[in-house]
This record gives sequence, C-alpha cells and structure tokens, in this order.
Amino acid sequence: MRGIKGALWAAGVALVFATGAQAGGVLRPGLYEGLMLAVDGGGAVSGSFAQQDSCAFRIAGRASAKGVAEVRTVSEGSAPAIEGRLSAGTDSVSLALPGGQQLPGCGNVLPPLIDKGLDLDLTHKGTWTRLVSVVADRTALRKSPGEAGRAYVVRGDVLGVVSGKADLLEVDFVSAQGRVMRGWIAAKDAKAIGAP
Repeated sequence: MRGIKGALWAAGVALVFATGAQAGGVLRPGLYEGLMLAVDGGGAVSGSFAQQDSCAFRIAGRASAKGVAEVRTVSEGSAPAIEGRLSAGTDSVSLALPGGQQLPGCGNVLPPLIDKGLDLDLTHKGTWTRLVSVVADRTALRKSPGEAGRAYVVRGDVLGVVSGKADLLEVDFVSAQGRVMRGWIAAKDAKAIGAP
C-alpha cells in the first residue's frame, strides 16, 4: 500500500511541474517572442502577434486574478474572430487559439500547438498599459514632447503606450529585430487596439 501512495504522490508532483507553464503567474506586459502584450490596472489585455511578415493578428480580452485571460482575435478586415485563452507562466505565456492556423497568412507559420496552447517566452519586459496602431501615413517619434522628431513610425505599426501627456502619447516601438525605441507621438495619429 505504501508503494502505491508513493507512486501516486510522485505522479502528482510530476503533473504539477508538467503544467507549470500553463498556470501560476500573473499576466504582465512585455514582448513574448512574436507577441507584444499590454495589460492595464483593470485587467484589460491587448496584444499584437507577428511572425515571418505573413502571420499577424491582434487579440483583446480581460485577465482574471488567476493569470488567465479569455481573448478574442480583433480584425479590421473580414476575417472571423477566434476565441481563445492566454495563460501566464513564470517568464512566459501560453496562447491557445483553436483554429488559429486558419488566420490569414498563419497556416504555414503557426504550429498545430496553437489550438491547445503555444508557449511563448518573455524576451523583453514592458510597462505598456495598452497597445495602439498608427493610423496616419507616418508620424514623428520624438525623443521628448517638445522635440520636432527625426524618426518616424508608419501606418499599421503597433506601439506600446507607457504614458500620456495632453495630446501626446509616450510609446515604445519594437523593431523587427527586437530593438525597443521609446518616444512621443501625437495621440491623434494612433488608435487603440480595443476590446472585441
């Protein structure tokens, strides 16, 4: 009898460690491989996923206290919304979007694991409360609010909002190479990636 209890206890411990990537954390803003994630103080979650220039989509939802968010893809086109789940790990998230390979451009990019949970490791910590998409053809990315600005972001670029001041937003732009540039843009030139 003692051997059976020991074996059951060991199996339980193994199960806890095996499911650790799916549970136990708090959803935090940051860059998780191809997923840029923002979380505000009220639990609203917005994300932008991009890999290999062909597979790109956005998600929005609300996080629970248990580090899980029910999310839905947000599209400006005609693609149907897909409901899924985002779960926090220690330094990772797991994104489950059943049918995610059907998203435009994602068939050959996303592995079948996306249906049950694709684990994405944290590559850059963020402080983003929300994500915005640039709606102007191009807008200056200023180093400070009063500067004219030499760098630009263009229509469709996704930015992480750090703070706001009057009609300006302090944002982070993450390049395709993973380099993060912080600056200020005109608030009128961006649109929030909102709730579905």
